[in-house]
Amino acid sequence: MGFSKTMTDQVLPANPPTFAERLRTAGIEPSDSDEMRLNKSLLMLATGLVCVSMMLWAGLYWLLGSAFSMNVPMLFLLLLAGNMIIFIGTRHFDFFRVSQLGLLLFLPFVAQWMSGNLITSSGIILWGLLGPIGAILCIGARQSLGWFIAWVVLAALSGAVDYYLMDLAVLQKSVIASLRTSLFFFTLNFISVAAISYALLLYSIEQKRLMQERLEQQRRQLAAASEAADNLMRGPVIFI
Repeated sequence: MGFSKTMTDQVLPANPPTFAERLRTAGIEPSDSDEMRLNKSLLMLATGLVCVSMMLWAGLYWLLGSAFSMNVPMLFLLLLAGNMIIFIGTRHFDFFRVSQLGLLLFLPFVAQWMSGNLITSSGIILWGLLGPIGAILCIGARQSLGWFIAWVVLAALSGAVDYYLMDLAVLQKSVIASLRTSLFFFTLNFISVAAISYALLLYSIEQKRLMQERLEQQRRQLAAASEAADNLMRGPVIFI
């Protein structure tokens, strides 16, 4: 009979990973623990989502005309993407984790100071909350407290400066005229920050559930192997 292969003998090629999957798993080492893999993938996912949002923001600013600068979202995008590329090249996750969360925390405040105040920036400091949220997921709950305090202090200082230095005459001429646009971006900022935060939390919880299932499966396999070994040892011994 000639040599033949059935369909069950053939190994079907796996589907190639998508760009999002390659981005999420970039920088993961084979020796990384499950927790480290989760931390890396969460931070890469957050970086990707924010970068996509910044590209959308830049496009909206361009459509709205010269009154709205594209410099802020493009600067945000370049710094986050550049830092991510450095991490992929160096694999220094501790530096990448602190620096990337620092960018997520401080850049929105820099953007507000460049834009003028809380109203003209459409509440862009909300994006800074991704720093403490990322710290909870990628560093630890206790360690994230300092990141949240930093956000609160920066928000309070920014509000105080806006309150004491705002020129009401300038406010009436420039801000009220563009109130609809400010409200539009206020809404987008709230929705975007909430959506990204929800996605990160959902992904984290789902991955931890899968990790628990793998551990439980390994425990059951070890228990079954131990029981089989015990049964073999207790079996009758036949002498020939």
